[in-house]
Amino acid sequence: MTTSTNSEWNQDSINDPLYTAIPMTILYVLILFTGVIGNLLTCIVIVRNRYMHTATNYYLFSLAISDLLLLILGLPQEIYQIWHRYPYVFGEIFCILRGFSSEASTNSSVLTITAFTMERYIAICHPLKAHKMSKLSRAIKLIVIIWLLGFLCAAPIAYQFGIVYEYESDDKKIPQSAACNVKRPVPYLEEHIFALQSLIVFVLPVTWISVLYTLIGVKLRQSSRNYSQSDQTRFRRRPIKRLRSIGSRYSSSFDNSFYYETTIDSQFHL
Repeated sequence: MTTSTNSEWNQDSINDPLYTAIPMTILYVLILFTGVIGNLLTCIVIVRNRYMHTATNYYLFSLAISDLLLLILGLPQEIYQIWHRYPYVFGEIFCILRGFSSEASTNSSVLTITAFTMERYIAICHPLKAHKMSKLSRAIKLIVIIWLLGFLCAAPIAYQFGIVYEYESDDKKIPQSAACNVKRPVPYLEEHIFALQSLIVFVLPVTWISVLYTLIGVKLRQSSRNYSQSDQTRFRRRPIKRLRSIGSRYSSSFDNSFYYETTIDSQFHL
């Protein structure tokens, strides 16, 4: 507990200077409006068009909801606090909700991007498995699990938040010092929360995503090289095919040529 005096909490002395407050307010307002409009349009387009009800678009829908949650519950409060940093006027419930929504949306976004990357990896590197696994019900279940995990990981962090105050030397609370901060620290969690959160939400997912995209790049490069070699071979064989005799041999050569070109085309589309 720190001690202070009422005179130190003069509103003019604790607010941001105008040369900082004005540019930050303009930036936050632009981010808020463009972010909300863009993500709302994404959700509306996906919901209203049945042909867009695909696994990929469901992941995009989940990301849009996550962004909306973060924008609507976070940025308006940040804009207000640029001009009125103290006291915190939104109450303890909103303070906890803000911490919970921020952590949950961040966790869900990272896990959604990780799941989406895994889907792309399977579709490109293991297309036969992707054909069996590419069901909307599976994508929906995975998205629900992702959000449940996001909420579960956010709960311990949100629990710690609350309204905290500075105190005068005689232990008298200073109402003007109200702030949304850590109020109920969990002993072990408070000491290691940053490292633990960075590992789970950033280091491991980013490492896994990097590995998968590296494998995708290798697969695409190999496919491109194989297609180029097959394409060159096909063009070399064309003059020979033109010299083949008509009749029974033409029929067999046509069948072989059709099968050969169909195989190459199917490999290219994979």
